Amino acid sequence: MSTHATSGRERRETIADSGIRIIARDGVRALTHRAVDREAGIPQGSTSYHAKTRIALVELIVDALAARSKADAQELAAALDMTFAPGHSLDADALAALITGLVEGLASRRDDMRARYALLLELHDEPQVRAKLTADSDVHALTRHLTATALTRAGLPSADPYVEDLIALTDALLFHRTAIDATASPRAILAAYLRGTATT
Repeated sequence: MSTHATSGRERRETIADSGIRIIARDGVRALTHRAVDREAGIPQGSTSYHAKTRIALVELIVDALAARSKADAQELAAALDMTFAPGHSLDADALAALITGLVEGLASRRDDMRARYALLLELHDEPQVRAKLTADSDVHALTRHLTATALTRAGLPSADPYVEDLIALTDALLFHRTAIDATASPRAILAAYLRGTATT
């Protein structure tokens, strides 16, 4: 890859990171090309070069958040594979612990999560961009597959309603951890829910 292509990718990553910080701190309305230039400490006009319009800038940020979510899903897949190494087993409590680790890891990226929630609320007039952060996204499809696999391996019901319910519960617990109580552990709630599905 050329140095120019690499520097261009790095500049877009810098712009995305700066935009995420602005949204997390000041809200979506504060996101402007000049604000990103200032936040990133880059020459005025740099953000406009990489994202000509405001919606292009928002999409650049959304794409960065979606890429990180995909990486999180792939990390969960690797953790599942490790769980099934010799000498390991997966039951409701172990799965609850695995999901808790994911929630805590995501919640630690507070700016990413706050920006995601703010964009979900703001982008109701931009359904194609908003879809990258919702159940219509490729990331959600991967998450559904991983969730179904985890439930099956734990010997728990893995039909579509159970998969969607667990994803919704996990997202709600992540929101609570991010926006309401940064010290709350979702493990007990997840374990109780998963043990409950085993009896249905």
